[in-house]
Amino acid sequence: MIGVRLRPAALLFMCVLLVSVASPPVVSGFGEISLKTGPYIDKIVYNVIANQDQRILALQAGAIEMDTSFFDPVHLPTLEADEDIDINVALRNGYGHLTINCRDYPLNISGLRRAFAYAVDKTRVQMEVMDGFSQNHDSLLPYVNEFCIEDDLDWHYYDPQPDIGNAILDELGFAIDAGTGFRLAPDGSAFDIEIEYASGGLGGSAQIGVDALHSLHIDARTLAADFNDYITRLKEHGEYDMVFYAVNFQGHEIDWLADEYWSENAEVFDKNPTNFRNVTYDSWRNQLLHGAIYEEVYEAAVEMQKILHYNVPRIVMYQNTYMQGYRNDQFTGHVPDLNTYITGPWTMRNIHRIEGGYGGTLDVAISQEPDSFNFFVARSAYSRTILDMLYSSLFDRDPDGHPIGDLAESMVIEKHDDNQAVPEGHTRFTIDIIQNATWTDGYPLTAEDVAFTFNYIMDANITQIIDLGEIYGVWSPTPHRVVFEFSSESYWHFSEFAYQWIIPKHIFNDVDGIGYEGWETWNPGFDPAEPHVTSGPFYLTDFEPGEFYEVSYNPNFYYAPDRSLPFTPDPTTSSTPTPSSIPTPFNPIPLATGVTAGVSIAIILVTVVEIYRSKREA
Repeated sequence: MIGVRLRPAALLFMCVLLVSVASPPVVSGFGEISLKTGPYIDKIVYNVIANQDQRILALQAGAIEMDTSFFDPVHLPTLEADEDIDINVALRNGYGHLTINCRDYPLNISGLRRAFAYAVDKTRVQMEVMDGFSQNHDSLLPYVNEFCIEDDLDWHYYDPQPDIGNAILDELGFAIDAGTGFRLAPDGSAFDIEIEYASGGLGGSAQIGVDALHSLHIDARTLAADFNDYITRLKEHGEYDMVFYAVNFQGHEIDWLADEYWSENAEVFDKNPTNFRNVTYDSWRNQLLHGAIYEEVYEAAVEMQKILHYNVPRIVMYQNTYMQGYRNDQFTGHVPDLNTYITGPWTMRNIHRIEGGYGGTLDVAISQEPDSFNFFVARSAYSRTILDMLYSSLFDRDPDGHPIGDLAESMVIEKHDDNQAVPEGHTRFTIDIIQNATWTDGYPLTAEDVAFTFNYIMDANITQIIDLGEIYGVWSPTPHRVVFEFSSESYWHFSEFAYQWIIPKHIFNDVDGIGYEGWETWNPGFDPAEPHVTSGPFYLTDFEPGEFYEVSYNPNFYYAPDRSLPFTPDPTTSSTPTPSSIPTPFNPIPLATGVTAGVSIAIILVTVVEIYRSKREA
């Protein structure tokens, strides 16, 4: 059976209600959902299996229950024929694309880039390169993002239209040289375009790009290059024409649009790799970053997408589907999600034995070994897969990518008009956290740990890695309340702190702990001398580098079920959730706060999510 997420028609309304009250400010409460309770299994063993064919064989043999990697469509018939294996198919929160150097002549002429976009045969990419397991896409926001305007664009670059592209170039003065048959730049100079792709890759998208340039009478060629080399050149604003690679995104945040194409970042390391400059685009940046309500942010996002669509600093070549196989003969309760698909934390929290009862070991394949369990420096996706099991944050992203409380129980958002103690222009978030959280060494996890985490990031100068935006201060007035204050108003301040993993103050303090100088060399797990104190649903119990990494259920996890009570799965809810049955929480609930009465205006942020999905059986 294949469960697939097709194009969702997602609509997110952020309503700002101005309510006249003679009572305390209203709090955004975060309701319970069934998926938060867990885990029900005893252990997860992440087995390092580098070869995809070996992972497929292990899955068929029952040596592993699932694979965190996505399998090549060539394996689909084999896995589909196995009645003990289900397949999850999900539209990627990302895409493969061509990045174009908008700085150097003549690619700095937007008409040349637009002509190229018209000439590219994206439909051919979907059929020849992706074997039909993808869809055409133009917006530089992926289709699954709620801010994406793909269906509302006035035109598309899906099918090849070289006649339009050639007409644009003719009008711009790109004459065709009678001797070479190739176009000259408007200043009469000869030019050629090189499309780089990772050596060892198939290069199909790059070749289709070259074919499109040839249809425009432009001299062009592909070049197999070292991936790390050209990514470094992009970060350093070095020399290149076009480069093919893929990107993935987290959740629905789009504040990165403000930096990725901002003119002032065209010379800043690791910013704006396309070297795109556009005054009109820049004019929307402030509203995108500092719009206080959804409608303001959405308006800016729409206009910025339109500008990018017209000026083409990048061309999305495909948005593909990811396929993962998992066994269905021992466990059930798998939960597909937007960011980590079928093998993410929600599955690990909810999965259980078909016959009921607690326990069981889940064997999972990872294709590479983790590089570190120090989340400040870990860059491996496989490190982060395991770290997701170990650490807590104030909020998680739910299966649809929306915020859901983890440590956080409730939140008050205030500005100066709501609370005179908040400086003008500032935004203050007051968050109450749960009271039963503990670290694996028995210490209580309190709001002091939360405040310490963010102050540690600032004091140890880790903001070069973890961007906290315009944060003004973080403090904990009580053991279970933490306050974040930002020096501006922005819709995006929430995401700058919400998902950060929390560290234990008693382990990292600068008196008898790791200290501000030790964050970079701290290597828990891998170094037996380093304490690995965590708080999530699992904790690290065993590993053999390059072979396996074992995590066991944390009996002190704050959402752990009471294992003294019998667990019998409800047959109506214990089967693998289909996209249409996944909850969409973060519906704020008014709660009393105990704050001094007399506030006349309360701002209530209400998120209403409607997701319409379809499912295909194949």
